[in-house]
Amino acid sequence: MSTVKRTTAHALSHEDIMSVVDGTALAVHIPNFVHPEALAMAREQLMDHPDRGGLSQDTAFQRIGFAYSEISDETSRDRYHKEARDNIQRMRDLFAPYASPSDVLRLLLEEAWEPGANLMHMAGRKAFIGICRYQHKDVDLNPHTDALERNLPPGHVQGLKAQLSVNIYINIPRSGGELELWGTEPGERDYDELRGERVWGIDRDRIGPPAVVVKPAPGDLLLLNPRQIHAVRPSGDEPRITLGHFIGYYGQDRPLELWS
Repeated sequence: MSTVKRTTAHALSHEDIMSVVDGTALAVHIPNFVHPEALAMAREQLMDHPDRGGLSQDTAFQRIGFAYSEISDETSRDRYHKEARDNIQRMRDLFAPYASPSDVLRLLLEEAWEPGANLMHMAGRKAFIGICRYQHKDVDLNPHTDALERNLPPGHVQGLKAQLSVNIYINIPRSGGELELWGTEPGERDYDELRGERVWGIDRDRIGPPAVVVKPAPGDLLLLNPRQIHAVRPSGDEPRITLGHFIGYYGQDRPLELWS
């Protein structure tokens, strides 16, 4: 039965990453990934940061930065790439003089994954990494899946074999905010049928209870497969604040690619 593996940043291995790719682990959990002093300083700034904006797909969710999933046409695609480097720097500034957790993640994956890791790029234009996402009180992140192909340029062949996700937790509410994992990966046609008339996500009563529920602590990191159905329970008091990252897997002999 798939489980959640616990490890440390120093011990994270090529095999740990592959365990999520091949489904022998539902997730890899690294507690205390972010230094406590860096976490406290950034959390204070992020709670009421003026650069927060509503996510294009659902303005109930806020973010700092512009997500690849928000690309809907060539104008928004140009905006994403044009703003990518400034958005990376914005997050670095929030954690200075400490290292940005997203930069630490990039270095860690470069070291742990045998062929290395780098930013995703399209036609020479680099991706943004490290989007800051807010889930406020009583907002439910319904069961859903994530897939890069939904936002790729028309006709673009990526050769992607699997997609992973890394969340780094900056603030977690005292009640709520748990991550739910079902361990099932529907194809796009099956996912559309499950979604039905909904614009986004799946009704919980259509898929039954999750296989695993994880309550991360501030500073933790979780690596999972976002093509499997997952959800986040509503926050009961404080906002849930995370740094979000996607990882493209192209085979064990290829570098990983990163984006947000």
